[in-house]
This record gives sequence, structure tokens and C-alpha cells, in this order.
Amino acid sequence: MSAEMAEEILGHPRAHWAGNCHAISLALVRSRAVGIETGTDGSPVCRVARGSTPGVAGQHSWVVFSHNCYDPQAVVLDLTLWSYDLTAPLIYRGRAHERPHTPHGFGSIYTAGRPSSHGGEPIRLTPTQPLSVEARTFLDILGPLDLHGWRELAAAPVDGWPAHELTTAMCQTDQLRPLVPIDLAGMRTDLNPAGLYLAGLAQ
Repeated sequence: MSAEMAEEILGHPRAHWAGNCHAISLALVRSRAVGIETGTDGSPVCRVARGSTPGVAGQHSWVVFSHNCYDPQAVVLDLTLWSYDLTAPLIYRGRAHERPHTPHGFGSIYTAGRPSSHGGEPIRLTPTQPLSVEARTFLDILGPLDLHGWRELAAAPVDGWPAHELTTAMCQTDQLRPLVPIDLAGMRTDLNPAGLYLAGLAQ
């Protein structure tokens, strides 16, 4: 994709992109104009990821062409990197691991310590769909979790547990929904909180 093509899709000159990493990334995803493959509804597979990358102080957002924001091999498209790093091209495209572009929550749960109850009242999930055997087995291993334990799980790195399924279930449980950081809910689930990560509406 050229900068000129991106300007046409977004309806904004590139000067408007500077520093607006999340808004510009989301606009590109919502345009449904780009994607490496198509989903079951025929729309391009892409979503906004949020995390960090060298050359950008603080948080940063970009587009990832994958259902999985945490795939190191996924192709990323960064339209605003140049406004933070003067050596970057107007349209940065590469594999997530190359620069790298590292989403919040990247890594293995085994490096973070085991979530556990801290003596409070156990809280049960209330998912809209029955949990898989994998998810139920994982929760059985952890044992009942109180609010503190669920908070630890919500913040745990994504690899090594059924994070997509259980983060979704946490977001569907009234007591636990506030514990899930919006960026993790936006990247680990298909719920699209506040409509800020996917092309469709928030669920």
C-alpha cells in the first residue's frame, strides 16, 4: 500500500495521521479496504493492535493482518510510525517480530506466576457459551478464584492458557468485566470493546 492509496482510503492527508496512531489504525480497519485473507463474512482479516515498538515513547497502535494479534509472524501495517521515528517509512510494513511490534499482554503465563485465590469469595464465570474441556481443565488446575485471583489471570500474558476463551468469559461476567484491561479485551476476544479494535460493532 502506498501513502497515496492510504490517503484515499482514509480521506485524510498524511499530515493528519501524525500522532493519531489508534484513530488512523482503526479507520483503516473500519474501511474494510485492506486484508491478506478474508473472514467468513467476506471482509478482510485485520484488526487494531496496541502495545509498544522501538522508537515510540509510550503506547502505540497499528494494524495487524491476523485474527491473532500476538502472532510474531503476522504482518503489521503502521501508518504513523514515521511521526515518532523520523527514520521510518511513511508506510511501515513487516512481520510483528521484526522491529518488533509487541502487543500488550505478549508472552507466556508461565513467566508471570500462577493466579490464585487470596481468601476472598470465589467468583464463577457466567459465559454465554459453555466452556471447552481445555478451559474447564485449566480452571480446575487453578482452583476457585476470588476477585484478586481473577485480576491476576486477566493481566496474565497470553500464551500457555485458553486466553481468548476465558478472557471472553470474564468480559461476560458482571463482577469480572471491569478487571479486564480494554486493550487485552480488544486483542484477545472478538467482543470489540467500545468499537475500538475491529471493523464491526461492539458486542
